[in-house]
Amino acid sequence: MEPGQLMPRLVFKDPADRAKDPHPDPLKVAKAHRPFKLAVAPALNQFRSDLLERWPEIRYIEVMHEDDNGQRTAGNVQLVEDGREAVDGEITHVMVRLQTPELETVDTLIAAGIANNRAEAIRWALTRIRERPAYEQLREHTRDIDRLKSEF
Repeated sequence: MEPGQLMPRLVFKDPADRAKDPHPDPLKVAKAHRPFKLAVAPALNQFRSDLLERWPEIRYIEVMHEDDNGQRTAGNVQLVEDGREAVDGEITHVMVRLQTPELETVDTLIAAGIANNRAEAIRWALTRIRERPAYEQLREHTRDIDRLKSEF
């Protein structure tokens, strides 16, 4: 999630007879939800497509189940893919865990207008690293190490 982004949450209620165990086994809960997931998958896929068409800025949705007491019993966050390919090739989705100073740096790049979101800010920073002469030297050393490893 980026600052200012929306993430809709779909909450499905568990039937009362399945919500009796106060500490359900997550694997059993996931297995119990499988028939439901298979039944609603086409509608959920259509919903994601409609959501992206209506609000293209939404990147994630949360799908969860809860019991009659409002306790979350299962769920996940799903990326809403738009199927577009990057202009210069493929994009690989990566999760990054940032500490507070790193996150502040990324958010400063956004606030300064250098990037529109955190992913763009990190790509921008990585591009600046690749432009440095030391990076090419590092790559050359890495190739040398790979060559030496292959000789053993």
